[in-house]
Amino acid sequence: MKSLLPAFIIAVCFFTSCKTPDLVEPEYRDIQNVRLIEAGLLQSTAGVDLIYYNPNNYSVNLTEARGDVYIDNKYLGHLELAEKVSVKKKSEFILPAIIKLDNIGILKNQNDIYNRKEILLRIEGMAVLSKSGFTRELPFKYEKTESTDKLRSIFSR
Repeated sequence: MKSLLPAFIIAVCFFTSCKTPDLVEPEYRDIQNVRLIEAGLLQSTAGVDLIYYNPNNYSVNLTEARGDVYIDNKYLGHLELAEKVSVKKKSEFILPAIIKLDNIGILKNQNDIYNRKEILLRIEGMAVLSKSGFTRELPFKYEKTESTDKLRSIFSR
């Protein structure tokens, strides 16, 4: 055990001294393929594909993402990553996400959504990235004005 301690200390010093490159947040590009998966009384499930661009010079794997979705600062539901995604360096990638919708909140705000051409979409949460066996949990925040036409398929049912 004593002979392993110096090797462990050297390994820890080596890994902590290696500076990892700064992670640049991916750039949001578009939202596509919004669809209703399951309708329920209190909660419905929707699927959405989020298109992003990775500006970094290295590839990573996105193993988990979760967060809350807001429309015009009103809670819409909870978002989770549908499957693991391999993100290549300097390229676009698709995040297939599942949103658990709060039907009561949707019903309360349905008229606001239908009567407007654009809404403020906000997602706040955490993402887990992995590369070469190392994982890192990072917070993310997305906020952009979106056309209601892209989201109508959820609310029209």
